[in-house]
Amino acid sequence: MKVIDLRSDTVTLPTPEMREAMYRAEVGDDVYGEDPTVNRLQEMAAERMGKEAALYVASGTMGNLVALLTHCGRGDEFIVGDLAHTFLYEAGGSAALGGIHPRTVPNQPDGTLRLDDVEAAIRPENIHFPRTRLICLENTHNRCGGVALTPEYTRAVCELAHRHGLAVHLDGARIFNAAIALGVDVKELTKDVDSVMFCLSKGLAAPVGSVLCGSRDFIAEALRARKMLGGGMRQAGIIAAAGIVALE
Repeated sequence: MKVIDLRSDTVTLPTPEMREAMYRAEVGDDVYGEDPTVNRLQEMAAERMGKEAALYVASGTMGNLVALLTHCGRGDEFIVGDLAHTFLYEAGGSAALGGIHPRTVPNQPDGTLRLDDVEAAIRPENIHFPRTRLICLENTHNRCGGVALTPEYTRAVCELAHRHGLAVHLDGARIFNAAIALGVDVKELTKDVDSVMFCLSKGLAAPVGSVLCGSRDFIAEALRARKMLGGGMRQAGIIAAAGIVALE
């Protein structure tokens, strides 16, 4: 009898093609930007997400935290759903390591945040308040049953955020699931946000790693945050190679 493990897509195993690519990967020192396999993965990821640049990180949690540290300073605030992975399952990293205050609004059963709730949570300018800098979304939404956020909804949140001078970060750990469920190109789900993180190690079956994508200026700053968190890997092309196979 064969047992199929359905606990999570995190228990997926690398394919034979991934193992072969890892064995043959051309490598260099990624902290110096000299690993050709990592560089190729980052270029592919940025293109798939419709962004200028990308940064390979060890995990989705690291990618989300790097994004928060890049978008926000100490004492700043981000708006996030009360059922978001970033809020519930990332060990309070935004507060512990970044001094960044989460302000929650209720997640609806379909994974969305009501636009009125989001707008009401944006702080007015007042010396007593933290400054609102960022809105975080999650697509697909884990705690809401894996539901997918539509391009139209994401665009509406981004329009609201940008009208108030805020950025939007998308926790897209399983963004390719959303694209398949909605029958759209993944860029339709990411083109309006300022940054997006997606995981290679879940449904894409790579053994490790996630990618954070955004503008060139954003990724240049994100490099500092990754280094601070101990995420500067050296010959990381060995693991990045599996991500290339997944994206291909």
